[in-house]
Amino acid sequence: MAIDFRDPRSGFRHSEVVLFINEEVLSNGGSPDFYLTFQSRPWNEVEDSLHSVVADPQVPRAIKRACAWSALALGVRVAARQWEQQGRQVQRLQDQVEEREGAAWALASELQWLREERDDVVSQLHSTRDDLKPALGERDALHERLIQFELSQEVAPESPAEQHRIEAWPVDAGERREALATGLPKDDKTFESQQEEKLASDLRRRDWDCLQCKV
Repeated sequence: MAIDFRDPRSGFRHSEVVLFINEEVLSNGGSPDFYLTFQSRPWNEVEDSLHSVVADPQVPRAIKRACAWSALALGVRVAARQWEQQGRQVQRLQDQVEEREGAAWALASELQWLREERDDVVSQLHSTRDDLKPALGERDALHERLIQFELSQEVAPESPAEQHRIEAWPVDAGERREALATGLPKDDKTFESQQEEKLASDLRRRDWDCLQCKV
């Protein structure tokens, strides 16, 4: 028997077909040798071997017919083997596609997570900036108040001329009136008038203190 129906790689699904081909091979004087020799070979080698048989005029026609039936069975076997190889290749490609789809979903999930993290960080930055604005305003206000306070604590030094006028101002009331009568500039008169009022106030307070001492 050339073809074993129990062989799943034969490519045949019906036992009657296998039985008929085997009978045709044997009835034409053939043997299982041709089928068994090329059952694992590619189709081009099967066809080349069949061509050498049918092209040889010395080979009986019955043997040629038997080899042709064996080549037919081998063609079905080659087709089944190619179909199985293509099925494995398709499955391998399908596995690669699923693997890459899984990786793509993982990357998409990670990307979404990173976007959410970015949005949270941006929101926190905006909130921090909004919280910082009043603090900066308060800081600027305190800085301005500090500057104003420092300026208010500064005492402008008197010029030498003003110090000289104060020291030269007469203590006696008659001498003060005489000095005013000499005619000073307007600014100096104002200054001298202020100084006179201040000295007069000091003298009155001093006289009052002396009266209290006598009493």
